[in-house]
Amino acid sequence: MTAPSLVRFGQVWQSNPETIGTMSYLVVSSDDYNDFYGDRRVIAVEVDSAAVYQGDYREPIVDVGTAHLDRLVWVARGHLLGLVGQLHPDRHAAVATVIRGLIGNL
Repeated sequence: MTAPSLVRFGQVWQSNPETIGTMSYLVVSSDDYNDFYGDRRVIAVEVDSAAVYQGDYREPIVDVGTAHLDRLVWVARGHLLGLVGQLHPDRHAAVATVIRGLIGNL
């Protein structure tokens, strides 16, 4: 996929290679947050591309892997190199609810 200039909720980005290799991240910060801070950082969760898991804090993403919703991180925008996938729009509300629950913003 071609990387757009704006980072949006539900996008999966691949990062710069790290010590353990390239990581993928599902963006879980709101589009309002991304519009304000997206040129500097986003809130994301790690995506395991090796397998698809089920569970309360796991979100399978077709052709990408499993997002671990309980692994919240801030990622510098400069570390996100390319858009590699997207969470299905029908799952946006459910994922946002889980994330808000994890950060205590019900």
